[in-house]
Formats: sequence, C-alpha cells, structure tokens
Amino acid sequence: MKINTSKLESPYFAAIDLGSNSFHMLIARVQDDQVEVVDRVKEMVQLARGISAEGMLDIEAQSRALNCLTRFSERLRDIPRHQIRAVGTKSLRTAREPSFFLKQAELALGVPIQVISGYEEARLVYIGLAHTVANDNNSRLVIDIGGGSTEVIIGLDDEPKLLESLPIGCVTYTENFKSEKERFTRDSFQQAYFTACTELETIRKNYLQAGWNIAYATSGTARVIADLVQHRDGGALINKDSIEWLAEAIFASKSSLKDLPSLRRSVLPAGLAIMKAVFDQLLLETIHVGDAALKEGLLFDNIGRLSDDDSRAKTVVKLQQRYGVDTVQAERVVKTALTLWHQVQGPELPGVSRTKILTWAGALHEIGMSISHSSHHHHGFYILRNSDLGGFGRYEQYILANLIRAQRKGMYAAKFAEIDAQSMEALLPLVICLRLAVLLNRSREDLTMLPQLKVNERHYQLIFQNRWLQDHPLTSDGLQREAEYFTQIGLTLDFE
Repeated sequence: MKINTSKLESPYFAAIDLGSNSFHMLIARVQDDQVEVVDRVKEMVQLARGISAEGMLDIEAQSRALNCLTRFSERLRDIPRHQIRAVGTKSLRTAREPSFFLKQAELALGVPIQVISGYEEARLVYIGLAHTVANDNNSRLVIDIGGGSTEVIIGLDDEPKLLESLPIGCVTYTENFKSEKERFTRDSFQQAYFTACTELETIRKNYLQAGWNIAYATSGTARVIADLVQHRDGGALINKDSIEWLAEAIFASKSSLKDLPSLRRSVLPAGLAIMKAVFDQLLLETIHVGDAALKEGLLFDNIGRLSDDDSRAKTVVKLQQRYGVDTVQAERVVKTALTLWHQVQGPELPGVSRTKILTWAGALHEIGMSISHSSHHHHGFYILRNSDLGGFGRYEQYILANLIRAQRKGMYAAKFAEIDAQSMEALLPLVICLRLAVLLNRSREDLTMLPQLKVNERHYQLIFQNRWLQDHPLTSDGLQREAEYFTQIGLTLDFE
C-alpha cells in the first residue's frame, strides 16, 4: 500500500472493534509506507451476554461498555478523528433500538461508531489476516470465531472471494446452551456442537467446491485453543485430534482451564464446540493460527481511505459495472454536484465524508435504471439499502441509499426517518446539490457552463450567466417544479 504521509495530520491511526465478546483498540504509526503497531488494548466486555431474548441491551452490559470506551478515549485524544475508525459488530447489529446506547458510546469514546454488516465484518477479518501473512498465490480459508458470530472467508492474496457471517458465537452459545444451574456441561457442549454444524451446513457445499490451499483461524478463541494444545501442536497450529483431546480434558478436569481469566474460561467450551464443528463440517485436519483479524483489517482499511486504495470507491465501480450504469452521464452529474457543493457551507455529518458520499451518490444515481426508468430512484434505494457494500458502514449505506431515493420527485422528510434533526441539516445540502445536478444534466450532454449557487439559511439561489437559462426552457421549467418540491421541506429556490 502506497501511503502519502505528507497529507496526514499525524502519523498515528487507531482502530476500535466493539466485538460481542471483547472490545479491542489498536494504535499504529505510519512511516515510510510501513505500519507499526505501537499499542494494543483489550477488554472482555461481553456485550452479547447483556442482550435479552427480546433483543434489548441491559444496563449492566451498557455500563461495562461505556466504562471501557471512556478508558479507550484517553489514548485517542491526540489522534485526528478521521484517522480513527470504530465499528460495532454482531451484538450491535442485532440489538433492538441501539441508537440511544450508540450516542452514549460515541460521547464516551469521542468518535463516531459505525455498525457494520456481517459481510463487511468478514471482509475486514480477511484484510487483517492478509496483511500479516505472505501473498503466495495460494487460496486461503479464514475462520474467525467471535462472541456473537463466526466469519468464514475464502480469498486469494489480498482479495476476499467468498464471504459469510454465521450467527455462531462463543458468548451467545454459552448463554443459549448452559444448564439450569448456569453451567456449560457436556450436554451443553453437544448441543452447541450440533447447532453449529447445522449452521455450517448452509455454506458447506459452496465452500468445499471452491476449495483452498491453506486454512487459518483468527481471534481469541483460536489463540486460546492453540495455547492450551501447545504441548501437542507447537502453538502456531491446531490439529483435529487436539480438538478432541481438549474437549475431553476440559470436562474431565476443572483444572484444565485454571490459568485462564474467568470471563474467557466461561466461554471457551462453547468456542471449542464451534471450532470442532468447523473442523468436521469443512473437513479440516489442521488449521494455522493467525495473529490478525478485524481490528487489523479495520486499521489497514482506514489507512487505505486516506491513500489511493479506498475500498468503497472500488465497490462503487463494481456496482456501476454490475448494473450497467452510464458512467459518462454519472461523471457529468458528479462534476456538477461537486461544483455546487463546493459553494455551500454547512455543518458536518458525523462519521461521513460529505464530499465522498455525494461523489458516490452521483456515480450511482442511475443504478436502478435497468429495472425501471420511471421509478429508478426507488429501485436504486432498495439495491443500495439491502446489498452487501464492501467498505461501507450501515449508516454510510443508509445515507447513500437515501440520497439516491431523494434525487427526484417529492422531498418528504419521512424519507430520512432514522436521521436526527442535526444530521438532517448537514444532509440537506447534499440532497439539494444532487437533485440540481441530475436536473441540469437532463440532456445527457456536457454542460457549457455551471451556475453559481448561493445559500442564505433556508433559501437557495441559482445564478446563470449569458442568458443560458433563457436558451434552455425545458431546464427552466424543471427548475420551476423543483422550487415547488423545495417548499415540501421548508426551503425556497430562486433562479435567474
């Protein structure tokens, strides 16, 4: 990765992984295209243990999480906010009404927190592993057993090819299968094992058909298992017969896990049951233990965003190709939207680069055209809201999808129901610039001039030169209708 350090405010980057079992913080220094990890912090918060059957996050789990993030925040004070990235995974994906907790968490940490999809979690896990092993043109299987989910990926060198996130986790399985006496017994182990096998069966055929040359396991469960069977396998590998041996040893003698921290000790049997299911369903005999996972992937992905390797830009190009987007027209709309946007002053949109999100919205504004011409904005919204978009957090994806939906016709505030009032004020100028850019490029020909845009609170004014508007009556008529749409959300539009 080529890194332009001259553009960095600081050589330091941070990645924070709010996992279902543990919260991780990684601090790295970038120098001469090299990334050196200078600090690691890990706390077993066990967020998944605090989620009720109804999906609500209990007060104790919230308190553990907020106290942890407050401690993390001290280490982040001197690092620029855009060089810090924090993500939430399975527990925050599935929790009901997590917005109140997330706002408190962001205040405690001091930076925005993105909740990412299972697909994105799997992608980041693979990127983390790929940056710490040699690229040898061998296909890799990567397994990451977490507290609430297990990611299964096949990739080649730096590129993940097949990605899945399954609802299999050492914390959730511990809670789901423990006995009435709050213990994880042999029967609990068998129930967890068979349930994990059932989940893995849904992907087994595709993964075995794809095949791989070498298998890796990452994260805490794999590392602890490797340490416990080190006298058998050496510490860098886990063999199938060692899984069987360890499972028997755990239940034969309570002293087998006596040196582990209590929180890790409580969830390891469930994690071991999942690992056994992985070995059996994917026909593994040996698996290598990797030293990097999601947090490292998050770090490298964020560094890439400030270089020429932004994974989100690659995702946008793939979407254009997949849905046959007219890229020449998209470039016209992007150029016009950015020209207008650069004339606007407005509040920040927390956790989102407004210039980048507007660029990608312009690039994808016709993504739904192959489905329906008249309702392409609605189909574009559905595609972007429900697709797995590599590099995008759920909030970014929500913003992008709604910009596409709001590009034409009614401008009702209900389209942005999940956005608070402050963020909506930051988003409105992006909506306006995209809508005007789409309208002005209706002829699908290069514009000979672009208007000046003036904004005074909730009043927008377009100023054209050299009687351009008089020579384009269809555009003038379109702007008149646009002015009527503006009134739906309390804005006014003049043009001359």
